[in-house]
Amino acid sequence: MQTRPVAPPAGGLGWANLGMDIVSVTRVRRLLTLYGEDFFRRMLTPGELADCRTSARLDVLGLCGRIAAKEAAFKTLRVRAVFLPWLDIVVRRSEGGWPLVELRGPAAAMAAESGIAAIAVTISHDVDYAVAVAAPVLEPGPPEGPVHPAHPEEPAQPAQPAPAAAHDCASAAGAPTAHHTPRRHPMSDGLQLVKNWLLARHEELDDIAPDLDLIENRLIDSLSFVEFVFLLEQHSGRSIQMETLEVDEIRTLAAIETHFFAARAVQA
Repeated sequence: MQTRPVAPPAGGLGWANLGMDIVSVTRVRRLLTLYGEDFFRRMLTPGELADCRTSARLDVLGLCGRIAAKEAAFKTLRVRAVFLPWLDIVVRRSEGGWPLVELRGPAAAMAAESGIAAIAVTISHDVDYAVAVAAPVLEPGPPEGPVHPAHPEEPAQPAQPAPAAAHDCASAAGAPTAHHTPRRHPMSDGLQLVKNWLLARHEELDDIAPDLDLIENRLIDSLSFVEFVFLLEQHSGRSIQMETLEVDEIRTLAAIETHFFAARAVQA
């Protein structure tokens, strides 16, 4: 697989689109305890895991730092409706000890389209949190292709105002974004378990409508997405490849039922 250069090319380059991310040590420690190393193999390459390994175990602070660095690097690409390609943004330790970012596959393609030659990143961590800041090194001249829009976690701005005044009032009040997908069947047991999992992590919600946009309303972020895939695999009985999973397949509960539980119900 082709990779983008790690070291910034020399001469005539600029900086733009900083990315920053913070990761809870407690949250990552919980995931490691709950799922073990297999969980992080979907997020970190074997080399990255080796960098995080001590003589006896995986270092949680090391895991947090690399997760934060990948998130921060991804944010510099300014892409929308694309999941973070965890294994295509590689954060390794240099001989001097500082982190280096290597872009592969889709991540390298996104960077090339945005005119990004490389991404520099710095990581810091304390007892409770790890934080990373990333900055792209820009190619001289305009990018070869269209610059991608905003990061998936940033709320989308509607292209046109909603036609109904009532909708305008609801949006102004901060009402959750919904995709109005009609539902004709009762919720399956598997989908109910998925819904319960989301509600347990968002105590501010009393319910989740079938057409509520889980991505735009941040019920699923990049880190919880990996755990969410584990949950879907467990309850749907399907193996899911994160690299080929489409955002719209998990955007709403209705979409999740259609793509992961409806066929199973018919077979049953």
